[in-house]
Amino acid sequence: MSQNKGVPNPSLSFPSFRLDLSTGMRVLVIGTTVDKPEAHIFEGLMRRGVHIHFLGTPIPEHEVILRANGASVTNHNFAHRFDLKGISLIRKIVREDKIDLIYALSNRGLSCTVLGLINQEVPIATYRGTVGHLSWLDPSSWLTFLNPKVKKIVCVSEAVAEYLREIKLPEERIVTVYKGHDIEWYRSTPPPRSSLGLPEDAFVVGCTAMMRPVKGVDVLIQAVSSLLKDLPKLHLILIGGIKDPAIESLVRSFSDPTRLHLTGYRNDATKLATLCDATVMASKTREGFPKSVIEAMSQGVPAIVTNVGGMPELVGHGTAGIVVPPSDAPALADAIRTLYTDRARARELGRLGQQRIVEVFNVSSTVEKMHGVFQELCRSN
Repeated sequence: MSQNKGVPNPSLSFPSFRLDLSTGMRVLVIGTTVDKPEAHIFEGLMRRGVHIHFLGTPIPEHEVILRANGASVTNHNFAHRFDLKGISLIRKIVREDKIDLIYALSNRGLSCTVLGLINQEVPIATYRGTVGHLSWLDPSSWLTFLNPKVKKIVCVSEAVAEYLREIKLPEERIVTVYKGHDIEWYRSTPPPRSSLGLPEDAFVVGCTAMMRPVKGVDVLIQAVSSLLKDLPKLHLILIGGIKDPAIESLVRSFSDPTRLHLTGYRNDATKLATLCDATVMASKTREGFPKSVIEAMSQGVPAIVTNVGGMPELVGHGTAGIVVPPSDAPALADAIRTLYTDRARARELGRLGQQRIVEVFNVSSTVEKMHGVFQELCRSN
């Protein structure tokens, strides 16, 4: 899909449904933006007869997908949780479009929805992608996920759903729906390894992330550093901006700078995944389903992840990738050594990971489940 400049992908295996706005559900989707999977999920829902009005700031190529399938789009940047113009727009669209359901993708949009619909009975659903940061003692949580007007929280993973159960949210408000993908979106021609200073015969470990302390990139650097003498062809590539002084310090002290490659932010990060022999996400806490790992798995790159949040689910709890404890550099080093020394296993894990995306995290399945969630909410209202 990345090569098609936002044109809807005809290969997606959505069932054929006639669009009928007179009888279909009318859903207002609110978000700061909309990513590629979400754009195609909404495409599939519209093919099932759901009319979607998107309120937010979609990426232009994804807005093309929405509009091409009949969505209305109102551009507005939700500046904060009490955005008066945003609240006014929500009330106006609900009234004029006779909206049956609101699906809020962002915290700011959700807060504005809760405030804007105080005296209205339109059901509200929302999306939750991470573990943690909610409290019954926090007023901001009451304006979002803990508010009783929120009838359904769509969790990106069972780990997120379990967290909501642990903080005593009612079971009927919790549902897990994996965000679906299509491996065809990620087929592309990567740049040559030499363009990034990578030898053709290198074993390349990659990590794509905004490198904040929670991402555990410091642990990854330590793990790779410990292997440099024993694994002479091992290289590490870090794709993304660095927002952690500890990582900057480790980069400066890296014993062989020729084997550490920093790209900074890249808008072609998805393509760079195919340059890697393994992808690593060493998050220490609060991880959902990292997009970069899904994109790498979709291209057949084996994944090593920590036992944090939804990541064990993503790799089938070790059946389609390797799971290690968080903040454990020796365990992470052992996993990297395993893939370096056993290339047959690395290839097999890459194949199984790609198969898992196709079979478990596919967009058609997500569309079917989301349609069911929306139907349930509209029937119960």
